[in-house]
Amino acid sequence: MKFIATLVLAVVSVSVLADSQIQENDWAALLDGEVIIESVENSAGVPGVRALFVVTASRQKIWHTLRDYDNFSRIFDGLDKLQVLEENQSGAHVEFWIDAVLKNLHYVLYRKYSVEGVRIDWSRVSGDLKTIQGSWHIKETTAPNKKLIIYESYVDIGYSVITWAIRMGAKSKAKKMAYRLRQWLEQPKQ
Repeated sequence: MKFIATLVLAVVSVSVLADSQIQENDWAALLDGEVIIESVENSAGVPGVRALFVVTASRQKIWHTLRDYDNFSRIFDGLDKLQVLEENQSGAHVEFWIDAVLKNLHYVLYRKYSVEGVRIDWSRVSGDLKTIQGSWHIKETTAPNKKLIIYESYVDIGYSVITWAIRMGAKSKAKKMAYRLRQWLEQPKQ
């Protein structure tokens, strides 16, 4: 299952969930600390997972954390090692080594800083998996100092597997990842 968590971690979403698509009762749950997990597919039919959750943190702190490569292994579970190959204002090429329980994985992602302080999209450049795409999207809420984070992840491992089983594992890991990221963001500064 660590394998699925890391796959979910590493993924570009072209779709953006508009605030108007979030139902009123979902907003209540989100503001109450729930994490909403949905099964999704990208435009190419690659299965994925969407996680929505609210954090009490500034946009700057969230943005910094999503680019804090020195602390990724402390924030995100299943990451053995990473190396930033290149980073500039537009994005970063990041190499990942993942402990996937049954198999270790290695791949390089391009993490595009699509909109400063708002959106990071990523996609596979090279490595063990056929497709890895995903995004982080930081959105405003009506609550003071609370931000909605939308995480999307699409992974095609490149060979035939039981999709529903992978998706169930990915949904579970995405939920744990969201809670762990929220805890990291909301902890008092040391």
